[in-house]
Amino acid sequence: MPFEQLLKEKGSLLTRSQRRLMEFILSHEDESIFLKIEDLAARVNVSVATVVRLSKAMGFGGFPEFQKELRLLFRNKLTTTSRLQRTVDKVTNEGDVLIKTLQTDISNIEETLKQTSTEEFRRFVHAIDSAQRIIIVGLRSVYSLASFFGTALKFLQKNVSVIQPGIGDMWDQLLRLRKGDLVIGISFPRYTRETVDVIRFSKRKGITTLAVTDTLMSPLARHADHVLTAHCKMDSFIESFTAPLSLINAVVTALGVKNKKSTMNSLKELEEIWEIRQIYHSIEK
Repeated sequence: MPFEQLLKEKGSLLTRSQRRLMEFILSHEDESIFLKIEDLAARVNVSVATVVRLSKAMGFGGFPEFQKELRLLFRNKLTTTSRLQRTVDKVTNEGDVLIKTLQTDISNIEETLKQTSTEEFRRFVHAIDSAQRIIIVGLRSVYSLASFFGTALKFLQKNVSVIQPGIGDMWDQLLRLRKGDLVIGISFPRYTRETVDVIRFSKRKGITTLAVTDTLMSPLARHADHVLTAHCKMDSFIESFTAPLSLINAVVTALGVKNKKSTMNSLKELEEIWEIRQIYHSIEK
Protein backbone atom coordinates (compact mmCIF):
# COMPACT_ATOMS: atom_id res chain seq x y z
CA MET A 1 0.00 0.00 0.00
CA PRO A 2 1.39 3.47 -0.89
CA PHE A 3 2.60 5.35 2.16
CA GLU A 4 0.24 8.28 1.46
CA GLN A 5 -2.77 5.95 1.54
CA LEU A 6 -1.44 4.25 4.66
CA LEU A 7 -1.07 7.61 6.36
CA LYS A 8 -4.60 8.60 5.43
CA GLU A 9 -6.06 5.37 6.84
CA LYS A 10 -3.97 5.22 10.02
CA GLY A 11 -3.53 8.94 10.71
CA SER A 12 -6.88 9.45 12.41
CA LEU A 13 -6.12 6.60 14.84
CA LEU A 14 -2.86 8.07 16.13
CA THR A 15 -2.59 9.57 19.60
CA ARG A 16 -1.72 13.23 20.06
CA SER A 17 1.95 12.40 20.77
CA GLN A 18 2.12 10.09 17.77
CA ARG A 19 0.60 12.75 15.50
CA ARG A 20 3.12 15.32 16.75
CA LEU A 21 5.92 12.86 16.04
CA MET A 22 4.61 12.10 12.54
CA GLU A 23 4.25 15.80 11.78
CA PHE A 24 7.91 16.31 12.74
CA ILE A 25 9.00 13.41 10.52
CA LEU A 26 7.07 14.74 7.52
CA SER A 27 8.33 18.29 7.95
CA HIS A 28 11.97 17.27 8.60
CA GLU A 29 12.31 14.40 6.14
CA ASP A 30 15.89 15.24 5.24
CA GLU A 31 17.09 14.55 8.80
CA SER A 32 14.44 12.30 10.39
CA ILE A 33 15.32 9.39 8.09
CA PHE A 34 18.85 9.31 9.52
CA LEU A 35 18.21 9.97 13.21
CA LYS A 36 18.60 7.19 15.72
CA ILE A 37 15.44 6.32 17.59
CA GLU A 38 16.72 7.97 20.78
CA ASP A 39 17.66 11.17 18.93
CA LEU A 40 14.32 11.32 17.11
CA ALA A 41 12.43 10.91 20.37
CA ALA A 42 14.52 13.66 21.99
CA ARG A 43 13.93 16.08 19.09
CA VAL A 44 10.16 15.80 19.49
CA ASN A 45 10.26 15.48 23.28
CA VAL A 46 8.51 12.11 23.33
CA SER A 47 9.57 8.75 24.70
CA VAL A 48 11.35 6.07 22.69
CA ALA A 49 8.30 3.91 23.36
CA THR A 50 6.16 6.47 21.51
CA VAL A 51 8.40 6.13 18.43
CA VAL A 52 8.04 2.35 18.58
CA ARG A 53 4.28 2.56 19.05
CA LEU A 54 3.98 4.95 16.09
CA SER A 55 5.91 2.50 13.91
CA LYS A 56 3.58 -0.33 14.89
CA ALA A 57 0.47 1.85 14.57
CA MET A 58 1.50 2.51 10.97
CA GLY A 59 1.65 -1.22 10.33
CA PHE A 60 5.39 -1.85 10.63
CA GLY A 61 7.17 -4.39 12.80
CA GLY A 62 9.29 -1.74 14.47
CA PHE A 63 11.20 1.50 13.98
CA PRO A 64 13.94 0.10 11.68
CA GLU A 65 11.32 -1.14 9.21
CA PHE A 66 9.40 2.13 9.46
CA GLN A 67 12.53 4.23 8.90
CA LYS A 68 13.50 2.09 5.91
CA GLU A 69 10.13 2.87 4.31
CA LEU A 70 10.60 6.57 5.06
CA ARG A 71 14.02 6.51 3.37
CA LEU A 72 12.46 5.02 0.25
CA LEU A 73 9.74 7.65 0.35
CA PHE A 74 12.07 10.63 0.80
CA ARG A 75 15.13 9.51 -1.18
CA ASN A 76 14.21 11.56 -4.26
CA LYS A 77 13.77 14.70 -2.18
CA LEU A 78 17.29 14.92 -0.82
CA THR A 79 18.94 16.16 -3.99
CA THR A 80 16.41 18.96 -4.46
CA THR A 81 16.58 19.97 -0.81
CA SER A 82 20.37 20.03 -0.77
CA ARG A 83 20.48 22.00 -4.02
CA LEU A 84 18.04 24.54 -2.67
CA GLN A 85 19.90 24.88 0.63
CA ARG A 86 23.11 25.82 -1.19
CA THR A 87 21.21 28.64 -2.87
CA VAL A 88 19.56 29.78 0.36
CA ASP A 89 22.93 29.87 2.15
CA LYS A 90 24.11 32.49 -0.33
CA VAL A 91 21.40 34.97 0.64
CA THR A 92 23.16 37.90 2.30
CA ASN A 93 21.12 40.99 1.35
CA GLU A 94 17.69 42.19 0.25
CA GLY A 95 18.50 41.64 -3.41
CA ASP A 96 18.99 37.92 -2.81
CA VAL A 97 15.50 37.57 -1.32
CA LEU A 98 14.09 37.35 -4.86
CA ILE A 99 16.26 34.33 -5.62
CA LYS A 100 15.53 32.67 -2.29
CA THR A 101 11.77 33.18 -2.56
CA LEU A 102 11.41 31.94 -6.12
CA GLN A 103 13.74 28.99 -5.52
CA THR A 104 11.67 27.98 -2.51
CA ASP A 105 8.47 28.18 -4.55
CA ILE A 106 10.06 26.02 -7.25
CA SER A 107 10.98 23.49 -4.58
CA ASN A 108 7.43 23.59 -3.18
CA ILE A 109 5.99 22.77 -6.60
CA GLU A 110 8.52 19.98 -7.16
CA GLU A 111 7.75 18.41 -3.78
CA THR A 112 4.01 18.72 -4.40
CA LEU A 113 4.34 16.91 -7.71
CA LYS A 114 6.35 14.10 -6.12
CA GLN A 115 3.89 13.51 -3.30
CA THR A 116 0.66 13.72 -5.33
CA SER A 117 -0.91 10.36 -6.05
CA THR A 118 -2.26 10.14 -9.61
CA GLU A 119 -5.09 7.92 -8.43
CA GLU A 120 -6.09 10.25 -5.62
CA PHE A 121 -5.94 13.17 -8.07
CA ARG A 122 -8.32 11.32 -10.42
CA ARG A 123 -10.72 10.53 -7.59
CA PHE A 124 -10.60 14.18 -6.50
CA VAL A 125 -11.44 15.36 -10.02
CA HIS A 126 -14.21 12.76 -10.43
CA ALA A 127 -15.84 13.82 -7.16
CA ILE A 128 -16.06 17.42 -8.38
CA ASP A 129 -17.25 16.39 -11.83
CA SER A 130 -20.11 14.29 -10.45
CA ALA A 131 -21.27 16.76 -7.78
CA GLN A 132 -24.63 18.46 -8.15
CA ARG A 133 -23.63 21.45 -6.03
CA ILE A 134 -20.22 22.49 -4.71
CA ILE A 135 -19.43 24.60 -1.66
CA ILE A 136 -15.86 25.80 -1.14
CA VAL A 137 -14.57 27.12 2.16
CA GLY A 138 -11.18 28.74 2.64
CA LEU A 139 -10.83 31.51 5.19
CA ARG A 140 -8.40 34.32 5.97
CA SER A 141 -5.50 34.40 3.48
CA VAL A 142 -6.59 31.05 1.98
CA TYR A 143 -9.75 32.77 0.71
CA SER A 144 -7.68 33.83 -2.30
CA LEU A 145 -7.33 30.16 -3.27
CA ALA A 146 -11.01 29.43 -2.61
CA SER A 147 -12.07 32.41 -4.73
CA PHE A 148 -9.85 31.38 -7.64
CA PHE A 149 -11.09 27.77 -7.41
CA GLY A 150 -14.73 28.87 -7.39
CA THR A 151 -14.31 31.31 -10.28
CA ALA A 152 -12.57 28.68 -12.41
CA LEU A 153 -15.29 26.09 -11.70
CA LYS A 154 -17.95 28.62 -12.69
CA PHE A 155 -16.20 28.97 -16.05
CA LEU A 156 -16.99 25.26 -16.46
CA GLN A 157 -20.64 25.93 -15.58
CA LYS A 158 -20.42 24.20 -12.22
CA ASN A 159 -23.00 25.04 -9.55
CA VAL A 160 -20.54 26.38 -7.01
CA SER A 161 -20.66 28.69 -3.98
CA VAL A 162 -17.64 30.10 -2.17
CA ILE A 163 -18.09 30.88 1.52
CA GLN A 164 -17.20 34.55 2.00
CA PRO A 165 -15.35 35.58 5.17
CA GLY A 166 -17.38 37.83 7.42
CA ILE A 167 -20.73 36.86 5.90
CA GLY A 168 -22.97 35.26 8.50
CA ASP A 169 -24.85 32.80 6.27
CA MET A 170 -22.17 30.08 6.18
CA TRP A 171 -24.03 27.65 8.43
CA ASP A 172 -27.31 28.50 6.70
CA GLN A 173 -25.80 27.24 3.46
CA LEU A 174 -24.41 24.13 5.11
CA LEU A 175 -27.75 23.21 6.67
CA ARG A 176 -29.18 23.02 3.15
CA LEU A 177 -26.68 20.41 2.04
CA ARG A 178 -28.24 17.44 0.28
CA LYS A 179 -27.13 14.10 -1.12
CA GLY A 180 -25.06 14.70 -4.24
CA ASP A 181 -23.56 17.93 -2.89
CA LEU A 182 -19.84 18.36 -2.30
CA VAL A 183 -17.87 20.43 0.21
CA ILE A 184 -14.25 21.41 -0.45
CA GLY A 185 -12.15 22.72 2.44
CA ILE A 186 -8.84 24.53 1.93
CA SER A 187 -6.57 25.26 4.87
CA PHE A 188 -2.88 25.36 5.76
CA PRO A 189 -1.02 25.90 9.02
CA ARG A 190 -2.22 27.50 11.17
CA TYR A 191 -5.48 25.80 10.21
CA THR A 192 -8.60 27.91 10.66
CA ARG A 193 -10.98 26.33 13.16
CA GLU A 194 -14.13 27.10 11.16
CA THR A 195 -12.80 25.39 8.04
CA VAL A 196 -12.11 22.21 10.03
CA ASP A 197 -15.56 22.48 11.65
CA VAL A 198 -17.22 22.77 8.24
CA ILE A 199 -15.53 19.65 6.89
CA ARG A 200 -16.29 17.71 10.06
CA PHE A 201 -19.95 18.81 10.03
CA SER A 202 -20.38 17.96 6.33
CA LYS A 203 -18.76 14.56 6.74
CA ARG A 204 -21.06 13.68 9.64
CA LYS A 205 -24.02 14.79 7.53
CA GLY A 206 -23.05 12.19 4.91
CA ILE A 207 -21.79 14.72 2.37
CA THR A 208 -18.73 13.97 0.23
CA THR A 209 -15.83 16.10 1.41
CA LEU A 210 -12.56 17.07 -0.25
CA ALA A 211 -9.55 18.83 1.26
CA VAL A 212 -6.61 20.80 -0.09
CA THR A 213 -4.06 21.07 2.68
CA ASP A 214 -0.38 20.56 3.52
CA THR A 215 -0.16 16.96 4.80
CA LEU A 216 -2.29 13.91 5.40
CA MET A 217 -1.82 14.62 9.11
CA SER A 218 -3.73 17.89 8.75
CA PRO A 219 -6.90 18.16 10.88
CA LEU A 220 -8.73 18.80 7.60
CA ALA A 221 -7.56 15.51 6.10
CA ARG A 222 -9.06 13.48 8.94
CA HIS A 223 -12.57 14.43 7.86
CA ALA A 224 -12.12 14.37 4.07
CA ASP A 225 -12.96 11.57 1.65
CA HIS A 226 -10.22 12.65 -0.73
CA VAL A 227 -7.18 14.83 -0.02
CA LEU A 228 -4.66 16.66 -2.17
CA THR A 229 -1.60 17.98 -0.38
CA ALA A 230 0.69 20.82 -1.39
CA HIS A 231 3.91 22.15 0.07
CA CYS A 232 3.73 25.75 1.28
CA LYS A 233 7.02 26.15 3.14
CA MET A 234 8.39 29.67 3.06
CA ASP A 235 10.98 31.35 5.26
CA SER A 236 8.84 34.46 5.60
CA PHE A 237 6.09 35.97 7.74
CA ILE A 238 3.55 35.13 5.01
CA GLU A 239 2.61 31.79 3.51
CA SER A 240 3.43 30.77 -0.03
CA PHE A 241 0.41 29.49 -1.95
CA THR A 242 2.24 28.96 -5.25
CA ALA A 243 2.12 25.16 -5.07
CA PRO A 244 -1.52 24.94 -3.84
CA LEU A 245 -2.56 27.30 -6.63
CA SER A 246 -0.77 25.13 -9.21
CA LEU A 247 -2.50 22.07 -7.78
CA ILE A 248 -5.93 23.72 -8.02
CA ASN A 249 -5.10 24.86 -11.54
CA ALA A 250 -4.31 21.23 -12.45
CA VAL A 251 -7.66 20.07 -11.02
CA VAL A 252 -9.62 22.65 -13.02
CA THR A 253 -7.65 21.87 -16.19
CA ALA A 254 -8.30 18.14 -15.74
CA LEU A 255 -12.02 18.85 -15.39
CA GLY A 256 -11.95 20.87 -18.59
CA VAL A 257 -10.13 18.13 -20.49
CA LYS A 258 -12.47 15.50 -19.06
CA ASN A 259 -15.47 17.25 -20.61
CA LYS A 260 -13.95 18.82 -23.71
CA LYS A 261 -17.15 19.50 -25.63
CA SER A 262 -19.11 21.09 -22.79
CA THR A 263 -16.04 23.06 -21.72
CA MET A 264 -15.58 24.54 -25.18
CA ASN A 265 -19.29 25.41 -25.44
CA SER A 266 -19.25 27.02 -22.00
CA LEU A 267 -16.15 29.09 -22.71
CA LYS A 268 -17.54 30.14 -26.09
CA GLU A 269 -20.74 31.38 -24.46
CA LEU A 270 -18.75 33.26 -21.84
CA GLU A 271 -16.55 34.90 -24.47
CA GLU A 272 -19.66 36.11 -26.32
CA ILE A 273 -21.11 37.60 -23.13
CA TRP A 274 -17.80 39.21 -22.19
CA GLU A 275 -17.55 40.80 -25.63
CA ILE A 276 -21.12 42.09 -25.60
CA ARG A 277 -20.75 43.52 -22.10
CA GLN A 278 -17.23 44.81 -22.86
CA ILE A 279 -15.84 43.17 -19.74
CA TYR A 280 -12.24 43.48 -20.83
CA HIS A 281 -10.32 46.48 -22.03
CA SER A 282 -10.00 46.44 -25.80
CA ILE A 283 -6.76 47.48 -27.46
CA GLU A 284 -7.33 49.99 -30.20
CA LYS A 285 -5.99 48.97 -33.57
